[in-house]
Amino acid sequence: MTKFKTSQLVRSLTLAALLATPLLGASVAHADGVSAQGITFTAEQAYPEGIAWHPAQKVFFVSSVHTGTIGKVSPQGVYTPFIQDDQLIASVGLALDAKRNLLWVAVADLGASTRSSATTAYKLAAVAAYDATTGERRAYHDLSGLVQGGHMANDLAVDAAGNVYITDSFSPVIYRVDAKGQASVFAQSDLFKGEGFNLNGIVAHPDGYLLVNKYNSGEVFRISTRNGADIQRVSLPEAVKGADGMLLRDKTHLVVVQNAGNDQVVELVSKDGWKTATLQPARKTAYSFPTTAAQVGADVYVLNSRLDTLLNKDAPKVSEYLLQKY
Repeated sequence: MTKFKTSQLVRSLTLAALLATPLLGASVAHADGVSAQGITFTAEQAYPEGIAWHPAQKVFFVSSVHTGTIGKVSPQGVYTPFIQDDQLIASVGLALDAKRNLLWVAVADLGASTRSSATTAYKLAAVAAYDATTGERRAYHDLSGLVQGGHMANDLAVDAAGNVYITDSFSPVIYRVDAKGQASVFAQSDLFKGEGFNLNGIVAHPDGYLLVNKYNSGEVFRISTRNGADIQRVSLPEAVKGADGMLLRDKTHLVVVQNAGNDQVVELVSKDGWKTATLQPARKTAYSFPTTAAQVGADVYVLNSRLDTLLNKDAPKVSEYLLQKY
C-alpha cells in the first residue's frame, strides 16, 4: 500500500478555525451561524483525537495526535497531562474498561507527531493499556507485524469479556487482543479496502457483535464477535461519509461523528438488530474536524479536534479545543 498523503485528506476539509474561548456552558459562535454549548480546554498543540469519560473520577481522558500525551479534562475545562510514555508516538482512539480500571489507547503515527520517524510513519498499529487511576502502563502490543501493508491503529472498543478490538485504517483488518493478552487478526476482508482512510470507528454491541464504519465510503458493518468472517453491511438510506468515532447510546441508537468537510453529528436508529438503520437529522459542530464522542449521563459530548489545522502544514496551529454538548 502506498503511503497516504495527508494533503488528500486536507483538501476535503473545511479549514476555518475559530479562536474564541467560551466558558463552561457558554454559547459558542460559529462563522456558519452554528451555536453550541460545551467545555473548552487549552492544551498546547495537543490535537486530541480520542475521548473517554471516567464516571468515578468525573474527568474526560483525551489523546494527542501531535505529542502522544494522554490528558485529563475536568468538567470546568482544566486540562492536566496524565500519561506521558515514549511508546505513545501518536495516541488516537481511547476506550475505558471501567470494570478492570484500564484505559486502552490506539497508537499510530500519521507523520504529524513530535515523535514521528521514517520507521513508524504510516507503518504503526499498536495498542496500549494503562491503569486508569495511576497511569501505569499495563500492556503494550505492536500489531503491525500481524499483516503486511501500511498501518494506522485508529479506534478501539472493549466488550464485556474484556476483549479489545482495534481498527486499522490503512490495512483491511480488525485486530483483537483477548482478555488473556493474546493479539491476533480478528477480521480481514476486501470490504475493508479502499483509498486513503478506510476502517475507523468501532463499538461493541452487548448482543454479541461489532459495529464498524468505513471513513471514505460511509458504510457501516455488523461483525459477529463469535466469528470475524460473519460481516454484514448495515443497510442505510445514504452513506455516512467521513464517519469517524461512534458512540452506542443504547442497543438501538448509534451516534456517528463525521468530518472530512462534513463537521457534523448524526444519530443512526435500528429496530432490527442493525440489519438496517435510519438516519436522524444531522447537527453541525461549532469547530472543525470533530472526531468522536462520549456519554455523560444523558448528555453526549463531541470532541472538536481541529485536526485539519495540524494536517495542513500551512494552517495556523491551535491549542484550544471544544467538548461540544448535545
